[in-house]
Amino acid sequence: MTRLRELAERGRVDVASAASLKTQLSRWENGTVPDEPYRTLLAELYDRELGELGIDVTPHWERSHEIPGLLTEIRDELRELNAQLRDHRRDGAAPRA
Repeated sequence: MTRLRELAERGRVDVASAASLKTQLSRWENGTVPDEPYRTLLAELYDRELGELGIDVTPHWERSHEIPGLLTEIRDELRELNAQLRDHRRDGAAPRA
């Protein structure tokens, strides 16, 4: 993290606080794709192309085939949450604000 912050300072790029950066690093290690300026900083830090780091920078319009599957997952999760909420309310619990 120290080296990443140094690169950011050298390039006059604003980055998150050390605590937030630690959290983001964990997310990136677990598959979340970093946004800019972090993509560029990571590529510089490791002296690799983004693709070599496993960062897919394919524009969303070229990945449109993935959208129906994602929407189906979101729909199914919303249905499950709604069912849980109905059960919770039916059992007499007041909804949380």
